[in-house]
Amino acid sequence: MRKALRIIVTFGILLVGNTIFGQEFIFNIHEKNISEIRQIEDSLGSEKIPNESYYSMSEIQPISFRRKEKNIPDLIVQYEYKKDSTLKEIWYEWDVYNFDKKSNNRQSLEFQKALIEKYLSIKSTISEKFGASIEDKGDLSKLDLINDKGGLKKSDLWKPNDSTEIEMYTVLSNYYEKKGMVTSNPTHRIRLFVKNTKKIEKETPKLDKKRIDSLQMLSKNFLRTLSQNELVKSKEYLSDLIKQSVTDEQLNILIENLDFDRAIELVYSGIQAGLDGSIFAMLQFKYKNDVSNPPNELIKIIFDNKNKVVGIQPIKLQGKATD
Repeated sequence: MRKALRIIVTFGILLVGNTIFGQEFIFNIHEKNISEIRQIEDSLGSEKIPNESYYSMSEIQPISFRRKEKNIPDLIVQYEYKKDSTLKEIWYEWDVYNFDKKSNNRQSLEFQKALIEKYLSIKSTISEKFGASIEDKGDLSKLDLINDKGGLKKSDLWKPNDSTEIEMYTVLSNYYEKKGMVTSNPTHRIRLFVKNTKKIEKETPKLDKKRIDSLQMLSKNFLRTLSQNELVKSKEYLSDLIKQSVTDEQLNILIENLDFDRAIELVYSGIQAGLDGSIFAMLQFKYKNDVSNPPNELIKIIFDNKNKVVGIQPIKLQGKATD
């Protein structure tokens, strides 16, 4: 009975070990979200660390973790993700410089061999899952190149499907040179990238007559709340993108630039692209008693795909209008 129990416990430990090993690298980037990633890193005993760089072009900053390693630099893994929590890119890096930034940081041959072994092991794992690398460059067997200026280099690329790309490279060099202000330091690095290359086709708003009529009605109702100085009701027409940031002061300035005593009519409807590629529906109104061609004044109202206002702009054209 005791022997049977020992077998069950041993099997359980092996099962857990295999599960953790399988989570070491995430290749099915489309099937994971950031919540699952946090759980995986917790199960691996990773330490969450701050990002050293700020991604100014991204609203959502990546999250990074540190994993302990033996005989090679600790692994830094970084996850870049979207608003909906799906992953954009995973970045794995083993680099001496992350933890020891001194100059002329040469490493032993045994250390270099450990990094080479790690690279080849990862390559073997990826190739077993997705086939041979489609761009296999470099040769890690020429160890004498480690002391040369270019160092020992190797890179590989896989494209498992039309929306995933896996890229890996290593640079191993003990070369050190200092000439004036320029210093060439030794490099001991492996990087592995898993990229979500899926192109999202953005749906273009349909501006058929039914939607245009609906947006016209929304525009007039929105303007009516402004004319009555009902700011709380006015904000109900706003998109979530701007509702939290628009102030009463801004709405009051807008009100001052609109003439609510004059009736308006639609003169143009179309599509407008945002700076980030987002697509919006746009209506332009003029005052009915403005018979100039083009009109002296316009009111442009922009809507998102949920028919919420993301922008309103009173426009006063400069110069003399011609009939």
